[in-house]
Amino acid sequence: MAEQSDKTADLYPDSSMESIRSHILADPERMFDDEPAQTITQDGWMVAYLDLMTLLLALFIIMGAISHSKAGVKMQAPSSPQKTASQGATVSDNATVQRQGQRKGMEESVQRILGSNSLGGVMDYKLSPGEVRLQMHANMLFDAADTKLNKKALRTLKNIARVLDHYKGKIEVAGHTDNTPLGKGRFKSNWELSSARAAAVVEALINLGIAQNRLHATGYADTRPIASNATPEGRARNRRVEFIVEMGPEFIYER
Repeated sequence: MAEQSDKTADLYPDSSMESIRSHILADPERMFDDEPAQTITQDGWMVAYLDLMTLLLALFIIMGAISHSKAGVKMQAPSSPQKTASQGATVSDNATVQRQGQRKGMEESVQRILGSNSLGGVMDYKLSPGEVRLQMHANMLFDAADTKLNKKALRTLKNIARVLDHYKGKIEVAGHTDNTPLGKGRFKSNWELSSARAAAVVEALINLGIAQNRLHATGYADTRPIASNATPEGRARNRRVEFIVEMGPEFIYER
């Protein structure tokens, strides 16, 4: 009993014994509730902590699942462009085959037209995007350093006019020379000579029935050689007359 009094005195150091007794009589179990209350308080804190950790773990699991889902979508995304590129390549290949077919058809057509008009071994040709270029040696139409059409030129130009009738586009008649300087004479330069020759051919084609609004004459002198001017053969090739005929859009193709 003395020990209990001492313990009670320690719990209530500032109270009188009568006050202590009144507290004990009012709630006799209070003296022994301190430790269980403390234990219950500690257990409640642990439960709250574990709940928090569980929520955090669930949050991390959800975030991980979302990130993996997005990564899967990104890995699959390139498949669509690859398919598109493959389709684009197929379209490009088909267009290339079509252009090659058009070019072959045009070459056969030009060869047939030239051959049927006795120009197969006389005129060369070259196909370019949107045009066909026909050319012949100037000596087939002109004497040396002259702009007057020679005797055999008329028959040749009649054949050329029939060839040009197969096409409906504009026609440029271009005169070209080699780089040999002109001596004293009617023309002072190769510019004048090449331009005068082109104009003479245009006038002859108009007389042969080619519409004049389709024709124009250009002189290039020696500025566009197709061979070396260092040899007689090269200079002869550079002295030429060209007929550049515009083609319709159906004959435009890549080089």
